[in-house]
Amino acid sequence: MRHILYSSILRAKLFKFLFSTLTPFIWLIYSSIFFGCTNTKTTTTIAKDPSIYKQDALAYVTKDIAQDISDSNQEEVLRQKLMESYLKEYFSPWISMRPNNNINEVFWVKNSILKNPGFGMNRLPNTPKSMQAIWQAMNIKDYPSALDFAIVTESSAVRAIPSDMPRFSDPDDYPFDQWQNSLIFANTPILITHYDTSRQWAHIQSGFVYGWIKVQHLALIDEKDRSQFMETKQFVIPYHDNIPLYDDNGNFLTIARMGQIFGIQETLKEGYKVFVFKRDTQGKAQRITAKIQAADFAPFPRKFSHKISAEIINTMIGDQYGWGGYLGYRDCSAFVRDIFANFGLYLPRNSKSQAFFAKNLINLEQLSREEKENYILKNATPFGSILWLKGHIMLYIGEYKGKAMVAHSAWSVKTFRGSEKIKNILGGVVITSLYAGSENNDSPSQHLLIDKILGVSDLYAYMETL
Repeated sequence: MRHILYSSILRAKLFKFLFSTLTPFIWLIYSSIFFGCTNTKTTTTIAKDPSIYKQDALAYVTKDIAQDISDSNQEEVLRQKLMESYLKEYFSPWISMRPNNNINEVFWVKNSILKNPGFGMNRLPNTPKSMQAIWQAMNIKDYPSALDFAIVTESSAVRAIPSDMPRFSDPDDYPFDQWQNSLIFANTPILITHYDTSRQWAHIQSGFVYGWIKVQHLALIDEKDRSQFMETKQFVIPYHDNIPLYDDNGNFLTIARMGQIFGIQETLKEGYKVFVFKRDTQGKAQRITAKIQAADFAPFPRKFSHKISAEIINTMIGDQYGWGGYLGYRDCSAFVRDIFANFGLYLPRNSKSQAFFAKNLINLEQLSREEKENYILKNATPFGSILWLKGHIMLYIGEYKGKAMVAHSAWSVKTFRGSEKIKNILGGVVITSLYAGSENNDSPSQHLLIDKILGVSDLYAYMETL
């Protein structure tokens, strides 16, 4: 009995030593020997759907449907309601927002930082020492330590921790940095609720996301500038993605992104003068104007039609996939969010919240493949309905040869061929059927997109009811 007790104590000490003192390289070898054994082979390949189906959303627009929608339910009253609803959420950090007192929601990573640090960009485990430093820098015990009105001055990553250090679940889990929360556009109103101990990072709340962003990417804004911005009557939104903006002297200011709005200061013959906020040397917001061309920007919000939605999608087709806005790219929910921002819908950050946003979700979980697809083809609105899967969201864009087609930003579809797992890479914004990856799936288990669809929500129908 004593030998067993000594053996248990020695094992406990060994594990404590491994977690706290061994180099990441040695720990990687140890973990791969003792925990990495598996009989499943993983193969990575390119999914065929993007090469089979036209990657042009306009090809899926039918004239009769586009004409019908463009001629109905687009009165100026509806447009004003959509804009008011959007701006209410957009400016909410300056109007009605207070710090979220639920520590478990605000710092949802707090229990995993030390217990499950994951792997870094170098494919090695994040070290206990670096995790401890991040934990201490968050200074959770003093939250909330600020109540500052501010504005984002440079499109920025919103992080779950006050650090650029990534966390991947395994060494080959790129691009799924679990500490990447979102991408937030320049000119977005925010509320600062906390700072890390170095004051290099601020914890912020916006109308759609909260998390850590670099202090150098934001600026404190006074009541006068807040009021003037909120009193702006007209806004514009880009016709296409990644438009550089310059001041009157030709100095670069920012990049206008699809889904980002700008307040109009003055309407010009050839375009507009819009507000752009920059950070001055004192960390305060400085309002600068940029001249933009009418050919590049549309009055906000735009009138919904299949054709306009298709044109918006085409500006993003082929873009890389970015989990939570990783490296400035879009994931599935950001793709959908930025499309519908054009029409005045201020959608939530994640796919599940988007699915329930309109309160008209139809549950399809118990239907067969054939039943699901038939329901979607008969009842969903092309370019206006979203299809929800656990952890994913897609935009239904219509029928092609009897198949329901979708536009989405996706990394891969996992299928199985015997005991072999196949990663069918999509890699970004693509148009596919609901059977993407089926060429590499002979498993009786359900792994295709259509198998995982839980429901359909009609955002166009929701807009009509406002």
